Amino acid sequence: MMLSDADIKRVIESGELKVSPYSSQWIRSSGITMHLGAELLKPQAGHVVDVRTSGPPPYDSIIITPDQPYALQPGEFILGHTYQNVTVGNSLGFMIEGRSTLARVGLTIVQTAMMVYPGHSDRPVTLELANHGPNPILLYPKMKIARVVLFELKTPSAVRYDDKGKYRYQQSVGIPIYNNEIMSDDEIE
Repeated sequence: MMLSDADIKRVIESGELKVSPYSSQWIRSSGITMHLGAELLKPQAGHVVDVRTSGPPPYDSIIITPDQPYALQPGEFILGHTYQNVTVGNSLGFMIEGRSTLARVGLTIVQTAMMVYPGHSDRPVTLELANHGPNPILLYPKMKIARVVLFELKTPSAVRYDDKGKYRYQQSVGIPIYNNEIMSDDEIE
C-alpha cells in the first residue's frame, strides 16, 4: 500500500524513514520532494565498458553552485545524487522517480535503478541524469529533482541493504562497481 502524506509523517516521526535535512514542506499528498546535491560525475568518453572484466570508465567530478550550474547537453548522461541523506527502514519500500516538470523538457533522473532498498542508511541516493530533449538543461544545487513514493512491505525485510549491498559504503554520488555480474550458464534457470 502506497503511503499518503499522513502516513509519511507517521513513519518519519517513528524513525522508520529518515530524511536529512528535512522539511515538512517537502511532503506531498503521496510523496516527498527530493533536491539535487552539488556533486556530479561525468563519465569520460572513449572507454569500452565491459561489465564482466573491467571497472567503470573514469569520471570527472563537477561541483555545481547557484552561480555556476551545469548545462546538461542533449543526449548527455551524468551521475548525480540527492541533497538529502536517506535512511529506509526494514518495513518500507522506497521508489524514486523524476518530476513531471523536468520530464517535459527531457530530463530523466532514473534510467533503471528507481528502488532504494530497505536498510539503506544515512546517505544520498544516486541519480542517473540524462537529457533526452533538444535543449541544454541547467542543473543547480538544491533544485527540486525527484519525488519519492513510499509503501509498506507486507512483512519487514529480513535482509538490510547495508549488510551486503554493493554501494553501502559510498557517501556521495557513487561510481559504479562491476564485479562479473554476468551469470554463468549453470546459474541461469
